[in-house]
Amino acid sequence: MANPAVLLTEKLREAASSKEPVAFRQAPHNLEAEQALLGAILVNNEALDRVSGFLTAAHFYDPLHARIFETLATLIHAGKLASPVTVKSFFENAEPIDQHTTVPQYLGRLAANATTVINAAEYGRTIYDLATRRALIVIGEDMVNGAYEAGVDSSPRAQIDEAEGRLYSLAEQNKY
Repeated sequence: MANPAVLLTEKLREAASSKEPVAFRQAPHNLEAEQALLGAILVNNEALDRVSGFLTAAHFYDPLHARIFETLATLIHAGKLASPVTVKSFFENAEPIDQHTTVPQYLGRLAANATTVINAAEYGRTIYDLATRRALIVIGEDMVNGAYEAGVDSSPRAQIDEAEGRLYSLAEQNKY
């Protein structure tokens, strides 16, 4: 049986000597689920109740969606109506999405394209799960980089303990 360390070393050498560019993968996300949830909340503010126990703005991949969600949640928790009309004033000076679409127009589209509020909790879980996967990727990348850049005085056990602690912390946070 071949030594796993030798096999790994060979794979690393092959990757380093390859003339092919390294393909970068995109972080897991689902913009359609984010849009569907925001649209559902804009159409029926009670949809926020289905996700507010576990979902925060930090779970959104798109920064604009995170800002919209945070604004909607703030208004709704203050007992105010959150609709494209009431929310647009918070985004009037925001950078346009593209040359033809302002953020207030986008809010209207989100509401107009909202299909149902019944699936709001499922959209929220999808967003939440994908955010967890992104957090796992960050932990994994940090583990790999830490192993490559470890100094002489850095013990592998300490790196394992740190990674284990971060994974445990993530697992404890991710209970909805």
